[in-house]
Amino acid sequence: MLPLATRQAGAETASARGHWLDIAHHWHQVGAPLRPSAQDVASYTDLIGQWAAVHGAPRALILGVTPELYRLPWPAGSELTAVDHTVAMIEAVWPGPRSAAVHAEWTDLPFTAASFDIVLCDGGWHLLSYPHDQRCLLDELRRIVPPDGLCIMRLFVPPVQPETPAAVLHDLLRGAMPNLNILKLRLGMALQVSRECGVLLADVWQALHQAAPDFVRLADQLGWSLAHLLAVNSYRDCPSRYHFVSVAEVREQFTEQPGGFSFVDCRMPTYALGERCPVVAFRRRA
Repeated sequence: MLPLATRQAGAETASARGHWLDIAHHWHQVGAPLRPSAQDVASYTDLIGQWAAVHGAPRALILGVTPELYRLPWPAGSELTAVDHTVAMIEAVWPGPRSAAVHAEWTDLPFTAASFDIVLCDGGWHLLSYPHDQRCLLDELRRIVPPDGLCIMRLFVPPVQPETPAAVLHDLLRGAMPNLNILKLRLGMALQVSRECGVLLADVWQALHQAAPDFVRLADQLGWSLAHLLAVNSYRDCPSRYHFVSVAEVREQFTEQPGGFSFVDCRMPTYALGERCPVVAFRRRA
């Protein structure tokens, strides 16, 4: 029999992957700001276009299988690859050729050095533990991106003025929350005590359930479809944690080491909660 710690870690990994299996099944319920909006697409397109105007068509890597990133107006001749750690997400969400989607961990990428000119990631940085796994991914980015290459990411960053979970739930119950996507982001950030601890997704579900245990009644009260609200059940008993960090902290991570990256741009969208969803770009230094 495996040691207890090993069995527990395996169970947590299986449960976390089950969470992404649920996300894959309910992908049609995921919307802005958890998915890119037209403003975000415009930011990605402009930053890629500026790079391509100088260097030509890029070899691009997408961290995750975000359809909107695959469907960007890429310059003719661009080569696109995606990498995701969940086969279910690749099979259910990736719109490109299956051969172009690689099943692997972001912190241990199966690519040779200097393989990609541009790396994109939409709302993925917070999925990694702080600081360890975020540093591991950054090490991989320094390895696979050659000098003058770009990393462009949309972050989910905590607000300058923190909210309390009670305030978020109050807004929800008085009908001031337009959809589940905004609720997930606001409540998750409000429940995070520190960037190191992050927020346990099971705690997000528990806080909502304690405030409104009858989801059928809550959906009717809010005017949401029941299917939309029930998508939050992917958080129930989920051991995954999100680690929200600020733009300043991400900028420091990218720029602090020699041979790392230089800050290029930060674009703040104007849609609801857009101030928490900036698109940032970093250029690989020689």
